[in-house]
Amino acid sequence: MVSVSPRMRDSLDYEDPDLIDPRMSFGFSSISLDNSGYEDVHIVADARPFSASPDPSSSRRRRRHRHSETNLEHVQPFRYTTLADGHLFRLAVLKPGNSTETIEIELIWESSKAPSREYKCLSYCWQTTVQDADILVNGYRFEVTSNLLTALRSIRRRKQKTLIWVDQICINQNDFEERGHQVSIMKHIYNRAKQVIVWLGDFDRGDKLCEYAKKMKRNDSESVRSTLNRILPPRQFQDAVQKLLERPWFTRVWVISEVCLASTIRVSCGGGEALMSWENLVGLVRDRASQQSTGFLKQEALLGNPKQRIAIITEMMAQQKAGQLHTDITQLLILAKGSNATNDRDKVYAFHSMTLLSTNPDYTRSVEGLYIDTAQDYINGIEACYAGWRELSETTRTFQLMSIVYSAGALHQHYNLPSWVPDWAFTWHLAPFWAKTVASIVTVPSRDAWTESMRSEYRAGGDHRDNFEIMPTDAGPKLRLSAIILDTIVTTTESTPAPTPNSEGHRSVSGKQSRSSKYPKSDHLEPTSASRYGRTFFHTLESGYVGLATPGVEPGDVLALLLGGDVPVVLRPLPPRNSAQKPFKLLCECFVQSRAVMFGDVVSKGWVSAEDVVLV
Repeated sequence: MVSVSPRMRDSLDYEDPDLIDPRMSFGFSSISLDNSGYEDVHIVADARPFSASPDPSSSRRRRRHRHSETNLEHVQPFRYTTLADGHLFRLAVLKPGNSTETIEIELIWESSKAPSREYKCLSYCWQTTVQDADILVNGYRFEVTSNLLTALRSIRRRKQKTLIWVDQICINQNDFEERGHQVSIMKHIYNRAKQVIVWLGDFDRGDKLCEYAKKMKRNDSESVRSTLNRILPPRQFQDAVQKLLERPWFTRVWVISEVCLASTIRVSCGGGEALMSWENLVGLVRDRASQQSTGFLKQEALLGNPKQRIAIITEMMAQQKAGQLHTDITQLLILAKGSNATNDRDKVYAFHSMTLLSTNPDYTRSVEGLYIDTAQDYINGIEACYAGWRELSETTRTFQLMSIVYSAGALHQHYNLPSWVPDWAFTWHLAPFWAKTVASIVTVPSRDAWTESMRSEYRAGGDHRDNFEIMPTDAGPKLRLSAIILDTIVTTTESTPAPTPNSEGHRSVSGKQSRSSKYPKSDHLEPTSASRYGRTFFHTLESGYVGLATPGVEPGDVLALLLGGDVPVVLRPLPPRNSAQKPFKLLCECFVQSRAVMFGDVVSKGWVSAEDVVLV
């Protein structure tokens, strides 16, 4: 018989029949969770782990973390007592600690002209303005976004201090004067930093992607490919790069200048040793095959998509390292309108340190006034100093000027602006006709290679432009340019129109033969499926053209060809104020299903009918 207790005999046959086995007594026969009858007994929780139970160390870390955050609630909040002006800026000294300890920072002053210490800069994504996490700054409670808290925990060292510049902490965000001044010296802060850390945050297979990038080589030998496939098989590699491009960092406007102005960049995919260079990042995106789709794919169809952003930023970085300021308004418009910012003024101010803009950062001025002045600065600059300074060709200058017009339009504006002024805060939401959205990514781009690679194949306005000038008036600036009024829109529809071209030519909606019958069936030009997404179809009155435009065009609007422009535009006639002007409101760019229109045959034959129009 197996013994059940070392202190008791196996047999229940005791010599004394009056003795009772203690195992049959009350204390052994039942277990009760009720403490009645045991008032004097105090139960003490035992934190020691049971056999086969989970290690409670993670629980203890969470308890300590909650305890540290609870203690911060009773700490006095931090207040900025001095103004960062002149050549001075604040620098954060991140004290060492483990992953559970409260983030502690000490602010010190540093000179942007001649820094006496080596420091780093943090480039991260705000994601939200809600500051729902606490740290300690100079011994006081400081509220930060949860994303920044995670980034600081990631870069903090266990036994060594880290000197780092973080905009959310080192700039008094509530002081507009200080913000504007610090933006003006941002170039020096980033230029003289030892390193800029691009913190993308944790994502699936981020560490593997960094390892993959470091082992990539220029040659595509079988041994190299075999090594890479062991790290990340092809399908996992495609998914990992896709997740990389979907990180919120790629949607923010300020990160553009932060990396372009940096001397050295390290991209962090979650912290620790998961780091790679910008060149590694470019290599990953370049080697990833584009997704094939017959419909509207936002990642590929819109201007400012992640791959295109990387291509533009890479070219801008090369220009900055060569000591050249940036003058390509097309690139800035694509990046700004495709980015997010907590303040709409930042869509312009984020590029202040990289351009020749004469507008000083001022967060108290109106957004409308800022956008109008910026558009005027670039139009005047392209025609004057930029052209000579960069030796821009006439084709490049014309394309940049027209990109301002194509990026504008009353149907693409949130703010009350002249119709020819781009609204930097209005994001791209339709696949463009005037530009390509797929860029060729190269680590060392050639001069003006971007303009050549992204210009569309259409030449609706011919190769030469005429008038293109700003007219200052009491009612606000206007833009005068040369155009051919092609036809008047008579009907619009959201579905594909029934009339289609045939061997007899185009027919108008009334069914009568149009004067465009001289164009054969081969003149018909189909738009891409991505271009159709979100567009409105229209018919014109006399020539019976069928086209696509932004929703909001109406019967009575006119179709126009801008001399030197690549695609047609839709204008809305306004009552003339005098006989010398023909004022119009620019609505949007458009597409006409006619090769003769889109490739310049119409404008070449009707050049003499061009006239000056005024956009208000």
